[in-house]
Amino acid sequence: MAEAEVTKCEEKRCSGSIEERLQINGKIHEVTLTEESLSWKLFQNNPSQRIVNHHLKLSEVITAEFGTKGHVIDKQEESNEKGPEGPEGYQRIQKTNSLKEESTSFTVFAVKRSRRRKWRVQKIKFHCPDVQSCKQWVASIKQTIAKQETQRPKRLIVFINPVGGKGQAKEIYYNKVAQLFELAGIQTEITVTETSGYAKDYVIGWQVEKVDGIVCVGGDGTFAEVVNGLLIRTQKSEAIDVNDVHATLIPPNLRVGVIPAGSTDVIAYNTTGVNDPVTSALQIILGYSLGLDVCSVHNNNELVRYTVSFLGYGFFGDMLKDSENYRWIGPHRYEVAGAKKYLRNQSYCGEVSFLPSTDEDHNPWDKATCRVGCGVCLRRQDSQLSLQGQQVQNSYGSPSTQMQSITDPSTGWKTVRGEFICVNAALVAGMCGKTPHGVSPTAHLGNGCVDLVLVKKCSRINYLRHMLRLASGANHLDFNFVEVHRVKAFKFRPLRPEDLQKKT
Repeated sequence: MAEAEVTKCEEKRCSGSIEERLQINGKIHEVTLTEESLSWKLFQNNPSQRIVNHHLKLSEVITAEFGTKGHVIDKQEESNEKGPEGPEGYQRIQKTNSLKEESTSFTVFAVKRSRRRKWRVQKIKFHCPDVQSCKQWVASIKQTIAKQETQRPKRLIVFINPVGGKGQAKEIYYNKVAQLFELAGIQTEITVTETSGYAKDYVIGWQVEKVDGIVCVGGDGTFAEVVNGLLIRTQKSEAIDVNDVHATLIPPNLRVGVIPAGSTDVIAYNTTGVNDPVTSALQIILGYSLGLDVCSVHNNNELVRYTVSFLGYGFFGDMLKDSENYRWIGPHRYEVAGAKKYLRNQSYCGEVSFLPSTDEDHNPWDKATCRVGCGVCLRRQDSQLSLQGQQVQNSYGSPSTQMQSITDPSTGWKTVRGEFICVNAALVAGMCGKTPHGVSPTAHLGNGCVDLVLVKKCSRINYLRHMLRLASGANHLDFNFVEVHRVKAFKFRPLRPEDLQKKT
């Protein structure tokens, strides 16, 4: 029989490595586990024969389990059918009923990247010569994964917004995400939001428990609620006045993940490069993270909100507000509200004051876009750490800087007056299905700046050309009625038409 051919070789346990001959797909392989990777190659008696080495980084291995635990995963990822919506209803990962399979084989679950930036789970099954060998391999792989630098979450609070986007957040979570969290051994506390602002109020008032992070299953609004709740809670605990525009804010000590289930899912798209719940779930499981800039919005010395993606006044602001009346349509509500707003061709008199960025290594007209490991964002982080000389340790043990405050805005400010169709502020590029390259394609995730896009009054046809370029991914900023500024702070003051005639 095939399994009788599996012979045990001398194991090497020096420096934490293990080597043994195991069977994969009915063939003998030499398998090696080190502190960084799991690798295997076909065992060959003929040294001149070409050998293919297979290599898995342990940072991309989810876990190892006895037998064939997890065979339900592929079936659920590929299915588009609606499934059960409750925590007791979804199909759990199941183990095989074969005692022999469980005692002499184990399965490694790891990440597999596709050409379209989507991540999926790949499974590699290893047959061992005996039960003891199988136990040693599973234990060693799990122990080595636990020693990796990336701190993986063990307990998460999950907020599900049942009415966001197409109203499929429950189905997305229970059909595509829950079984992955279970496979990774993550404990979850599920909370379904009931009203607008529910997640924010919940986070502000919750009893402090030992959790490793918060996951939002919904759209950008759900993510923004959780971030606002965490920031307000953190400042209150540190006796910092959130209404003080010049206060230096303390970042929260919890990470926030997002499973896209909204209408545009800008945050998910701009941080992972794709709008895909499975990809987001796997990155959360492996402990991947990156820093995002947060912008505070004040009016008359009172905090309005914190934002992490986009602010819009005029066309986009009115469109987003009006679209709330059409939530029953789903994601198409933006097209309906936008069409109504476009036909009105309304402009707004106002004064925009801004503090331009003095950074020399990036500007809104760069060709390079922000990516994970972006040099601009990393240099800014290093600079903040060296200037402030202090670090705030988050729950994962990695350093995060204090949030930047504009404490002396009296010099260097510039002012633009006129009639604007819209005043947009982008903290991220804003890529999504409706805007392939985003409102500001070269905006950075963590450079401490906002890209201010001013669209001045123009004809209806010119604004249509601008919007068509935005929707198609063409250069929508190359118009004489559009200004783009990379700024550290800005202020907007509405004016009456007669005020524009006055001297500044």
